[in-house]
Amino acid sequence: MVELRTFTYHIKALVSKQTNMSTPPPEPSKAEIDQLRSAALQKIECEEQDKFDATDVQRISTDDKYVRRFLMHHDNDQKFALDMVMDTLKWRKEMGASSIDVNSIEPSFFEKGALFVHGKDKDNCKMLIFTVSQHQKGVLDMDMLKKFLIYWLERLERETKGEWITVFFDMRDTGMKNMDMDFIQYMINLFKNHYPWFLNYIIVFEMPWLLNAMWRIIKTWLPPKSVEKIKFVDKKNIGDYVTKDQSLVAWGGDDAYEYKFEPEEKGDVTNGDIEARKVHFADGGSSPPDSPAKIKATMKRAGSSGANSLIHIVPSEELVFSSCNIGASANIVVSNPDSAPIAFKIKTTSPDKYRVKPSVGVLGAEEKQEIFVSVSEHLTPATIVRDKFLVMATKTTTLQMSSQDLSQLFKAVNKEEVYETRMKVGIAATDVTESQLSSQPTAKPVPDLAAKMDHLIQRVTSIEDQLRSARRLVFIALVIMVAVLCFLVMASNNATNAVLMQAQQHFNEMAAISAQKTSTVELKPQEEL
Repeated sequence: MVELRTFTYHIKALVSKQTNMSTPPPEPSKAEIDQLRSAALQKIECEEQDKFDATDVQRISTDDKYVRRFLMHHDNDQKFALDMVMDTLKWRKEMGASSIDVNSIEPSFFEKGALFVHGKDKDNCKMLIFTVSQHQKGVLDMDMLKKFLIYWLERLERETKGEWITVFFDMRDTGMKNMDMDFIQYMINLFKNHYPWFLNYIIVFEMPWLLNAMWRIIKTWLPPKSVEKIKFVDKKNIGDYVTKDQSLVAWGGDDAYEYKFEPEEKGDVTNGDIEARKVHFADGGSSPPDSPAKIKATMKRAGSSGANSLIHIVPSEELVFSSCNIGASANIVVSNPDSAPIAFKIKTTSPDKYRVKPSVGVLGAEEKQEIFVSVSEHLTPATIVRDKFLVMATKTTTLQMSSQDLSQLFKAVNKEEVYETRMKVGIAATDVTESQLSSQPTAKPVPDLAAKMDHLIQRVTSIEDQLRSARRLVFIALVIMVAVLCFLVMASNNATNAVLMQAQQHFNEMAAISAQKTSTVELKPQEEL
């Protein structure tokens, strides 16, 4: 029976290939579902139990619909489905996917409205809407951004009970600075590797033509059958996939919805701050009356890594980058000389220029942490030396603190209880010399895909500006050409009229002369008589 269904599926797939339509794989039988479940549970027993979340193992053990999705995702291939089950379980444990809720995410992510769930497509699938213009590459903490995406996918899993969803990319008013290829690739990999048989469509609304090259790259990240799920639409044909009552007014629909975060019934949102923001190193926190962070301590402020410092920082005064190029990096090493836990946080005056990993953390007794700082856009020596970094530290009572907890701690703690040290930004002398003299090419590290994309984005942005200028020049040239043509037409008409008038006058004169001669000839015979 299984062989017959598989044969029928391949026949349908062959027909669909000719008609450019995708055909779903055959529905797995109960025996096939049990076979995959049994194989997965056996492999789980053979491995260390701390690699798996008990909730996820229980789901594999009892939820036929969930196991079925792995088979459907891999066209009923038991081996590929089993590999995906094991990879997914381990990934979920590492990410803590089952425990991610609103309290795990900084509230600023919910307030911004770049990623949210609203409406349904024509197939009655809920839509996860990504308003790309509201997102800017490199500004938000990438780890928190990934967790934010997982929150929405987990919530949709619960709300739809594992039914298909549609991802809607709203590309209106999108520029190169908004296209975060790393984040989009991560999103696609989640659907590809960890959320089986969950995606209905990827709808891309009003994509600027300059971003075509990027979507060609994105398509290469998808399996061939998933590429068919990408639909490019505008106001004219969005109705093919989303009805008018489910389309926002901005999409040409009737839905006047304005974004406002609506928590799940069982959860709520607390306040916090993860989004990187521009600081001037003059902002302090004020502790509310009921703040839990009233830790009294005598701290050395605005200093280096001296013996009495709350935290040791190397380098203590200047962070020197090897070059101004994308991907250039420098390291900060922070260490805790005390026996009590220390929380730290790093800020910069230009968060859009740098990536700091990690930007917050907790140090145990005599523990060290290396912080990686990299340049995220091409800079000049004159601009990079204007920037500054601020390292903040304060005592805490526990080592187990999330990013949200740490941000809230630094907001709540008294300014007097926070140790701060400011660091200038510098650049290696060799790079400054080479940048000024351009005598030798600067040695660059081998760029990865992200660095290449950043460079491409800069180039295309420059081309965009040139095209805008070119359009203006072409418009002015057309106006001048039209004016010249009108002038020539008018001048030609005037010249033609003048020639015609002269010809008419000449004709009249010739006619008069001819008439005069005729009358003279008639008079002569009469005189002879």
